[in-house]
Amino acid sequence: MTVKEIICQALRLVGRDDAADEIIGSAELSAEVVRIKNAFLTYFNSVLDELSRGYFPLSAQDNIIFSYGKKQLSAFSRRVVRINKVLVDNKAVEWHISAGYLYVDAEEATVFYEYAPDPLKENDAFFYPEFAVSERLVQYGMAAEHYLVCGCAEESRLWEERYRDEIEALIARCTIKPRIPPRRWI
Repeated sequence: MTVKEIICQALRLVGRDDAADEIIGSAELSAEVVRIKNAFLTYFNSVLDELSRGYFPLSAQDNIIFSYGKKQLSAFSRRVVRINKVLVDNKAVEWHISAGYLYVDAEEATVFYEYAPDPLKENDAFFYPEFAVSERLVQYGMAAEHYLVCGCAEESRLWEERYRDEIEALIARCTIKPRIPPRRWI
């Protein structure tokens, strides 16, 4: 499923069938529909970012060569959210982050970290490495964001509740995570 199809389904959830039909159609889009499509693309990427940072973390590892004991975080193969551990010769070593750099007292190390997915464009295929995250979950989050931006508090609360309930149901089926997700201790 493409991002554009997910956007259209989210538009249908919020009652904008006209915009969804126009996006799917082959005619040129009106200025209003272009604005709506771009807004929903922003909501889509925002929801994916939130899911990766707070609920369904994505893990990666890179073999990094350090220059004078430091490496810029933006030079990693993915957008780093959290460093989990650093190994040199399969042994954990001390490390710290400062001013966008990872500092390690080594020339080369294996870095295990969590990352956020890169923003997708409308023609990209939807893929989230954590199997539990579905298109439906993302659409619920997009609908909640849409109503929040529009100032419709009641509708936003309802969609946010569906979104959070779906997350809770998925987390209950997954292995127990050693941390509390954001804003869920209240």
